[in-house]
Amino acid sequence: MGRTFAALAHIETDLREWAERMRVAEEDAARLPDDERRKLFREHRERQQAAADAGRYYREGRPSYLIGLTCGARTRSGKPCGMTALHANGRCIWHGGMSTGPRTPEGRARALENLKLGRLKRGKS
Repeated sequence: MGRTFAALAHIETDLREWAERMRVAEEDAARLPDDERRKLFREHRERQQAAADAGRYYREGRPSYLIGLTCGARTRSGKPCGMTALHANGRCIWHGGMSTGPRTPEGRARALENLKLGRLKRGKS
């Protein structure tokens, strides 16, 4: 019984040390500027996506130092965007970047065909 208790006490000590290291790391991450925190957010989303691609149902909660992270993109008024609902790239739905359109000749032909079909359906030439 004595050896088992000693082993459990050693495991508990290790867990406490690990928890303390994690707490210190989270406090350090919380003091980072938003751009650095956004990089951590992207890494967090990549880990979630990798787990989903591997077929594992793994829904890691958002770390505490990422809660409240805002988009931060400059708006037309010059102020940073304050939206906290972020996509995987670390920006909100409004500032995540727009599509650059089709690049290949095949893609451009498809887009033109879709445009013609859409105009026919709406009665415009």
